[in-house]
Amino acid sequence: MIKYATIGRGTIAETFIEGARLTGRFSLDAVYSRNEETGREFAEKHGAEKVYTALEDLCADEEIEAVYIASPNSCHFEQSKALLLSGKHVICEKPITTNAKAYALLKDIADSEGLIYMEAIIPIYTKFREAIKDALGEIGNISMAKLDFCQRSSRYDAFMAGEQVNIFDMSLHAGTLMDLGIYCVYAAVDLLGMPDSIAASASYLRNGCDGSGSAIFGYDGFTAALTYSKTGQSTAPSEIVGDKGSLQIGRIGLYAEAKLVKDGKVTDLTPFTDKPLLMGMEASAFADFIEGKDLDKYAAASRLCISVHTCMDEIKKSAQIIY
Repeated sequence: MIKYATIGRGTIAETFIEGARLTGRFSLDAVYSRNEETGREFAEKHGAEKVYTALEDLCADEEIEAVYIASPNSCHFEQSKALLLSGKHVICEKPITTNAKAYALLKDIADSEGLIYMEAIIPIYTKFREAIKDALGEIGNISMAKLDFCQRSSRYDAFMAGEQVNIFDMSLHAGTLMDLGIYCVYAAVDLLGMPDSIAASASYLRNGCDGSGSAIFGYDGFTAALTYSKTGQSTAPSEIVGDKGSLQIGRIGLYAEAKLVKDGKVTDLTPFTDKPLLMGMEASAFADFIEGKDLDKYAAASRLCISVHTCMDEIKKSAQIIY
């Protein structure tokens, strides 16, 4: 069993904990929280024995082999760096860092220390990914793609009422591109490859946060339109259209509800969408990498990660998104 700790107490952290538990390969040993009381409540809820309120104390715990980070985006770099330098494997929620240069620096540290440093991004580790990639070969020459993740935030009303909401706080390196748009970028680069050109724009909320945005990725012979929003809800699937059929993905952030439409037939590619199970696949890959298994897969995921964040940097530059 791999003893691990968590940083962050949100819903996503709870889902990862459940997914890790389902693998049977992890034991939650500690929780890091800046608040002792809330940290203790979270630890007791999930069966962790230890609570740390100082990052250096967590780093010094030699029993903990790995850490899952789900803190605000602006904390990812310093927390990951400290943990890697203390000899711990790190899986960090997206965005793993807020720019490609920072990721490359931390990846170099991890490599030099013989550690695993990976972005927690469900689609790349779902077992349905290969079926989706195989379906791409069935649709012929691609003529266009539209990749969409528009999901109205449950905290949007609170933000509009004047409350401070982390996901709309640019001082925390938040915003819609970093929260939802990144899934569209991952899908584009993973399924279509690196674009030849990128042009992007964003719509800003009163505090300068990007509430919605779009990007056009140019490829040889077609374009891909990426759209993302936290201020409105879309019900249309993402779609990659070819001259022999189309690939539809209902939930781009999970590679779920995917279908191949060809010759008048619809083939379901993803039979279930249970998020803890999907996050369990991500956790299982992390365990494999820690144990020295499937390191070619880890290397490929790392190359994809740097490519995605290189594209993210170009989108931010084009859309003038500034932290």
